[in-house]
Amino acid sequence: MRQNKTRKALIIITPLLVLSILVAVSALKRHSDIISSSQHEANWYILQLTKEYAEFNYQLRSYQGNLSDYNDMMLQYEILWSRFKTILSNSAIIHLHLYEGALEQIQQHFDLIKAFEPRLVSLAHDPDPQIIHELVDTSRNQYENLVLFVNNKFRLTSGDLKRRVEATEKIEIIIHFMLVVTLILGGALFYTLVSESRLMRRLAMYDSLTGVHNRLWLNQKLDQLTENNEPFRFYLIDLDGFKQINDTLGHQAGDELLVEVAKRLSCLNAAHYRVARMGGDEFAIIEKLQADPVSSLDDVLMDAFKAPAYYAKEFHAISASIGASEFPKHAKTVSHLLQQADFAMYEVKQQGKNGMIHYSTRQAEAAENSPMKTQTLAQELIPPANLPAK
Repeated sequence: MRQNKTRKALIIITPLLVLSILVAVSALKRHSDIISSSQHEANWYILQLTKEYAEFNYQLRSYQGNLSDYNDMMLQYEILWSRFKTILSNSAIIHLHLYEGALEQIQQHFDLIKAFEPRLVSLAHDPDPQIIHELVDTSRNQYENLVLFVNNKFRLTSGDLKRRVEATEKIEIIIHFMLVVTLILGGALFYTLVSESRLMRRLAMYDSLTGVHNRLWLNQKLDQLTENNEPFRFYLIDLDGFKQINDTLGHQAGDELLVEVAKRLSCLNAAHYRVARMGGDEFAIIEKLQADPVSSLDDVLMDAFKAPAYYAKEFHAISASIGASEFPKHAKTVSHLLQQADFAMYEVKQQGKNGMIHYSTRQAEAAENSPMKTQTLAQELIPPANLPAK
């Protein structure tokens, strides 16, 4: 019961784990792409800022040297102002939070730029060379500091971004490793389920005591052969005196005899035959008939019971009564085949046991008067359960 619960849990958990890892890998990939794209986007905004800052310094120096007028210089100042505002207003969009201290540094430079405004406005009425000189020096120093900060902070190998990218890559590797492990576990689970399925099928189709095929397998095999119209011979084997063995020596001795008989029947010196235990002390053999018939199983089958069998701690003589019939020569259906083989086996019992008789057409009339066991044998084949040894 515990194994069944564990198997069911694995069947549920394994695909869910695989799905979860796939989703996590996909999300991590998107996160990695966002970091990469945000790095490019942030670089573009910062590049535009430094470009406009450099242009403002140029216009300021040109104004100082009377190479440009006041309006051109103020226009560039307003453009630079708008660049700072754009970056600070859209900091979440361009992911500046990924860069430690970037927002604070840019805000600080913006405050310094805003501090220029009163002096720049005063130049419209009084272009004092001293004020212009101070503005040029201050702006140049601020620009150089900004460029130095940008070059250090916004390159791919910078500490902040590099650590995030490396962490993302490591997590992605770990998740892929987990995925591989999960796939291996899933494969192991699949193999276990297949092996268990084969084992269950074997348990369903084989007799647990003797290891040969059971009644369920025999029933299906007979149906298959008759449906395909394949010619075969059917032997019904009943051990002589088996009830007396159980009654006098015990069921353990009877089981030992059944195991020994099953071994002998499974090792006959012949080809194209299969053995099954029908239940109790009855066995069956199916022999496929070839186009060029060779010697049948008759002789080797009777020889299998000549040697004494060891059970109940000593050797005992054994024998069997065997009836045989052929499809489609004598029987056209499974039911008739079983009735004919059973009737032939019953004839052996009537004649003193320890022998074999093949059903023939001249026995048809006698078959109609066979005992009740003959009429019900086909029905007894239907249940798959093994009968206890008699």
